Amino acid sequence: MRLTTLLLTTISLFISTLASAQNEAGVPFNGSITSLDGRGIRARVIVENSDKQTYSDGKGRFGLTDIEPDDVLLFVARRDTLRVAVDGKQSLRIIWAREGDHYEAEEDEELVNFGYGYVKRRESTEFTSGISGDRLRATGCTNIVDAIMICYPALTMINGELCLRSVNSARGSSAVLILCDGVETRPETINPNDVKSVEILKGANMYGFRGVNGVVLITTKSAEDQLR
Repeated sequence: MRLTTLLLTTISLFISTLASAQNEAGVPFNGSITSLDGRGIRARVIVENSDKQTYSDGKGRFGLTDIEPDDVLLFVARRDTLRVAVDGKQSLRIIWAREGDHYEAEEDEELVNFGYGYVKRRESTEFTSGISGDRLRATGCTNIVDAIMICYPALTMINGELCLRSVNSARGSSAVLILCDGVETRPETINPNDVKSVEILKGANMYGFRGVNGVVLITTKSAEDQLR
């Protein structure tokens, strides 16, 4: 009798612990974004007006948690940005023409039932390598590159190129790709006072072969305001 009671108590505690862990993990939101020919689109997925973000994989699949019915998702693929309202859906299967803003988005029961299949560890609630514009300006540097290197010591100058210390390129150059508001640019043209944030990505294949050495994403205040 005691053994039975102990077993029932153990099972009860296990179920309670599992339910608690699921609640802490949040509600999964799976999605996919593909082109008209069915190919997956690698994109940065941002929850508008939030620090929450993730990245779609080679098949265009992505996952987030605790998405609100009125949230808006921004899909950034190279120089293109797509804005999609969740509109109460529990998942999103998106087909994006990539020419203009034309897209189709619908809820998919298969994605809903997939649970945490696409969420896993790809979701980020903060930019682990992100630097705010205020932090950059606090360095006192008038050169944006000098300010970034002070805030992110893993970046260094090699033969006049901004590089990540941990990257060794077989192409002869280890230079990172520098994008300002999605456009490749020379950093000396950027005024630190105009910068909203900087994010450093390691091995960002979604940006093509130029991104394998890393990418420095610079967002200006004006661009941030346009997305809102």
